[in-house]
Amino acid sequence: MSEASTDLLGKNYFQTREKLAGAIKALKVMGKDSGIDPGRLALLDNLMANLEDPFLFVVVGEVNAGKSTLLNSLFGEDFCESDVVPTTERIAFFKYGEEAHDFDFSKDIVEIFRPNAFLRDFNIVDTPGTNSIESEHQQITEQFLPMADLALFVFSVTNPWGATTWDFLDRIHHQWKKKIVFILQQCDLRTEEEVAAILEHLQKTAHHRFGQHFPTFAISAKQAFLAKTSESGNDELAAASKIQGLEGYISGVVESSEPRLVKLVHAWRAACYVLGEVKDRLGAAAEIIRADNELLSELEPASQVQQKRTLKKCEPLFEAFDQSFMAAGLQAEPLLDAEVRIISALVPKKSAAEEIEGLIFATTMKAVHRSVGAGANAIQEDVQHLWERVSQEMRDAFKLELSVGEDGDPNWKESHARIGEGVATATQQALRELHLKDELARLFMRRSKIIWGAIFTAILFILAGVILSMLQINPWNAIAFGVAGGCLALGAVAGASSVRKIRGYYMGVLKKHRGMVAQKQRDAFTKGTSEFYKDFVALFNPLRSVCQEHRDKYEPQLKVIRETEKSLAQLEQILAPVEKALSAKKKR
Repeated sequence: MSEASTDLLGKNYFQTREKLAGAIKALKVMGKDSGIDPGRLALLDNLMANLEDPFLFVVVGEVNAGKSTLLNSLFGEDFCESDVVPTTERIAFFKYGEEAHDFDFSKDIVEIFRPNAFLRDFNIVDTPGTNSIESEHQQITEQFLPMADLALFVFSVTNPWGATTWDFLDRIHHQWKKKIVFILQQCDLRTEEEVAAILEHLQKTAHHRFGQHFPTFAISAKQAFLAKTSESGNDELAAASKIQGLEGYISGVVESSEPRLVKLVHAWRAACYVLGEVKDRLGAAAEIIRADNELLSELEPASQVQQKRTLKKCEPLFEAFDQSFMAAGLQAEPLLDAEVRIISALVPKKSAAEEIEGLIFATTMKAVHRSVGAGANAIQEDVQHLWERVSQEMRDAFKLELSVGEDGDPNWKESHARIGEGVATATQQALRELHLKDELARLFMRRSKIIWGAIFTAILFILAGVILSMLQINPWNAIAFGVAGGCLALGAVAGASSVRKIRGYYMGVLKKHRGMVAQKQRDAFTKGTSEFYKDFVALFNPLRSVCQEHRDKYEPQLKVIRETEKSLAQLEQILAPVEKALSAKKKR
């Protein structure tokens, strides 16, 4: 459709037709995809083809009345020959063609094909001057008039009294005269007063001869053409040409053409009917996507809710982890007690500290393996129940069996084992951070040195006392024996203090690392539980793929349906009142 035709002549009609054409084009594609009866789609094609029939304008007037210039000015393109010499000897029928060429339809008619876009919407019949029309021309011209949407009778302002045009009007059947418009051309050659007088005379003559008035417009097509074809436009020329009134009238004719409006309404109604069929066909698809979104959107939230419940149920397990660590520490205390005895201090074992740490490690790990197994079983039980419920809902909704274990249930062994491995690894890492072995070994060695130092010192003073006694050196012998006793007493006190220090260090390390070990165990168990539930959600990935295929297939179609439905609803606001008016007119 040409820009000129939509911007000036029948803009509303062509916009409505274009919107309807877009909706019908979309419906044809959707209808074919959804299996609509091909006959209905062919009907849409035919209705749209009828709407695309060009409007037919017939132009009549004497030679040099300015018919060609008028046509050029209406469409803003120089497609008709316009010259002072009467060159139009045959009836020229202008049509759209991809390439410019002329076809001699007969000796009286030449079909002129031009790539001017507006010719898609408007076909033009440019006739020879009425003062040169031969009898054959007249007959052909009279045959075009019944098909015409509008007949433009052009009078030159320089000679509006030519009898041939009025005689030609006399011979036109009265029923076609309702399509006639009088155009007084070349008005720039007369004064406004003269133009007004000529217009009045034309109207009086028409009423006297035919008993009716014809729409009459006085214009300057030359000025209108110059205004439209100048690069920047010229509002003054456009206003001086006074062509706006004629263009408005022609637009009214285009937009009120009853046959065209009937076709528009029929095509719109047919499009609405086919849209209903398409929606019915794709309604199941819409429901599938809705079910997809509803079920899959609930899957992860349901998993997260159940995961929180599971972890809450496992709180006693975390307490058991904590108690197992402290119990291991208490279980290793006899080894510590044995190592802090006097005999052990005198003959210390190099591996004592390592044995204490090893016992804590082994006892804690044994308890963790026992407890985490029970926890993993509880998780598996909860996940299995969730699987049974959700998979049944999915089967009911999608009629799809998910590919899982041989017995129809998923194999949770790997997920189960991962929890135990994760907690065990975290516990081992936490226990390695105790660093108990090295510090205990240092403390044991220091205590041993203190005790042995006191004993050796005491022995030396005892020997000194014996020698002094043998030499009867008094009272130094007694002093030597007293110092020896004091060394032994000091050794006993230092030994007891070192025991308290060793015990305090041992219990302090246990208490300090108690929370850290428990937290790492809890974090590892929580992570394992989360991954267990992720494994559960991953079981539905094949279903996600199916749902994605549904969306990829149907969502574009549903989007087009929504857009088409919106377009047809907008057209309803325009065409429903037209349909009502046409129906009322038909009843009258």
